[in-house]
Amino acid sequence: MIIGIAGTLGAGKGTVVTYLKEKGFVHYSASGALREILRAGGLEEVRENMTTLADKLRSENPASPQHIIFEKFQIEKPEKAILEAIHSVGEVEYLKERGAIILGVDADLETRYKRISARGTSKDNVTFEEFKKIATHEEEGGGQHNIRAVLKLADYTITNNGTLEELHAQVDKILEQISKKIESKK
Repeated sequence: MIIGIAGTLGAGKGTVVTYLKEKGFVHYSASGALREILRAGGLEEVRENMTTLADKLRSENPASPQHIIFEKFQIEKPEKAILEAIHSVGEVEYLKERGAIILGVDADLETRYKRISARGTSKDNVTFEEFKKIATHEEEGGGQHNIRAVLKLADYTITNNGTLEELHAQVDKILEQISKKIESKK
């Protein structure tokens, strides 16, 4: 089972990934791949550099950076994998052609801002107005990002405005639905 995850900034993609890892999924991170490339080039690992690099890669291959992490998946071939995070329609199409199920995660803007502010990382230390600008850029097609278009193509979407327990329950329900679909195809 391959799950590609997409979601708005601060919606809880990482929390879903952590939960899926607890359930035996192997995690492949597009951000991790981008950080490796930035480090190799001697560039700072900040959101702006990651976005610029991802846009550059997508201009060369619309499936990047998912293409990069899917190649790692193909080498290791785990039974269950999660590929995080999808930002463009080209990435969705690439992964779906390879049998991935796309899971979207969203939450309201204020909730997402509270979450990223609580993370305390330097890249997330922004005002609400700056956060709205970044979110709009990623969600509505700034550069080659278009999270809203990606979420429309998701096979399943979680609205994560509640508790951790509610989020886990939504993930469990979706995993059950996916498993039933897989079983019915056998």
